[in-house]
Amino acid sequence: NLAKEKLALIETGRTEIAGREVDNIIKSSIRGTVLSLNVEEGDPVVPLTSYQSGTDLMIIAYMEDLVFKGNVDEIDVGKLRIGMEVELEIGAIPNEKIAGVLRKVSPRAHREEGATVFEVEIDITDASDHFLRAGYSANADVMITKREDILLVPERLITIEDSVASCEVQDSAGVITTFEIKTGLSDGISIEITDGLSEGDLLVERPPREITGD
Repeated sequence: NLAKEKLALIETGRTEIAGREVDNIIKSSIRGTVLSLNVEEGDPVVPLTSYQSGTDLMIIAYMEDLVFKGNVDEIDVGKLRIGMEVELEIGAIPNEKIAGVLRKVSPRAHREEGATVFEVEIDITDASDHFLRAGYSANADVMITKREDILLVPERLITIEDSVASCEVQDSAGVITTFEIKTGLSDGISIEITDGLSEGDLLVERPPREITGD
């Protein structure tokens, strides 16, 4: 009888032993996709108890609710706030932006490749109909401040002396005049002009100075 009961347990997933129903069917508590299967049919497994960790059968992920995890340098982490908009660039999906929202900034730093960084988590809010896979590498741009319909010029054309910004403008007659201006946001390449210039002004770019020895 014991052999028959074991056979029934293997074939159907359940049987009755000594009047007690035994069930070895393991059901997932979530709906998702199996990312990896760690056991094969017939492999021995042990249950999770207070004395042992149990056997990891598989890894299941709910692929409709993805989270990007990355690191931010300690220099920039103070600028981050929960809820900021994020644009993700995924290596496997070139020339596309994936929208997200910053959901978590770790309160504790860790060292990585000699730098002090903080782990961040980003909820992906709009995948633009792309099928995203677990483990994709990506870079994230967090929108610290956003401006629309602004005047931008190359930052290399701006001179700052004694906290005063200025640039050279050439008029239609070819006359070059230095104008004092007011600046706003900068991304290190372009800078916002809030006062002192108008769209269409012709800015002068001087050739780089040659460094010579004595």
